Amino acid sequence: MPESREHIELNSDSIDRGYKSCKGAVKKFFKGMLWPISNMPGQQRRGLDTVLFNLMRTIDLLDLDSADGLSLDIWHEMRDDMSDALQGKCTTVELAALADTAQKFKIPQQYLFDPLRGADHWIRNRQFKTFDELDNFCSLVGGASMAAAIPVLGPIEDGWELDAICCGKAAMLTHLLASCVNDLKQNKVFLAQDDIEDCEVDIPRLKMREQSKSFRYLVRLYTSRIEKMFLECSGLASHLDFDGNRSMKSFLSMNWKMLQKMKVEPECILPEEGVLSGRDQLSLKSRHLLGMDKSLPCVKELEHSHH
Repeated sequence: MPESREHIELNSDSIDRGYKSCKGAVKKFFKGMLWPISNMPGQQRRGLDTVLFNLMRTIDLLDLDSADGLSLDIWHEMRDDMSDALQGKCTTVELAALADTAQKFKIPQQYLFDPLRGADHWIRNRQFKTFDELDNFCSLVGGASMAAAIPVLGPIEDGWELDAICCGKAAMLTHLLASCVNDLKQNKVFLAQDDIEDCEVDIPRLKMREQSKSFRYLVRLYTSRIEKMFLECSGLASHLDFDGNRSMKSFLSMNWKMLQKMKVEPECILPEEGVLSGRDQLSLKSRHLLGMDKSLPCVKELEHSHH
């Protein structure tokens, strides 16, 4: 049995330090990806940092080598620490801030635990045989993280859960596809083994970042699946108030741009620096700052949205 871990004293100072620590950690981890939430008011922005911190810890867990069983021990520890934190017994200041956010914004606890459930599959199997397995993993990790973020983003009505899970799943699949060659260089393959075999992808050649017809076919297969998911959850932004709506549209703009670029030129995934160029990012950011996000097929405008 792992020894029980020390709990910190909970007060406004430790919670405040937790928020600051989450902010620094997610800024470093997600690098240039946080601009869609730059317009959010302070309290909500701090809350989003803790939800992203929870996602970041889960992604870190996927990087651990599970050969020695250590990552399962860490997984159990993280799950137990989360349970304790939500009952007011925190082992770290970051968990104190996450628990504070969960309470303040009434985040359903399941959405904080689901990313860990998704990580469990990866730790035990180190691969996904079918696309259904990968789809479920992305629902638990990406989908639940988005569902945890929505109460913080400012929902103006109920009924957003399914759209949120679908949107978070589609975004996670977009990023896994965009980073599949970089992951492969570290001997991690998140894409479904069945798809790789069906498309007859030459893994050694892909590791060398070489183009091939079979890889282009695989990328187009994935982009068509992901595109359908984004279209399915196109009403998500309309569930949010003015600031949340604006952040969600910018988040969707960034992911849609990545997806369309991979669909049109699958080889944009091959270079190490990533799918979106500096110029792409700058153009998206500028539109966000000016509140001029392009209208997109994956964002449905509803009549009652934000007068």
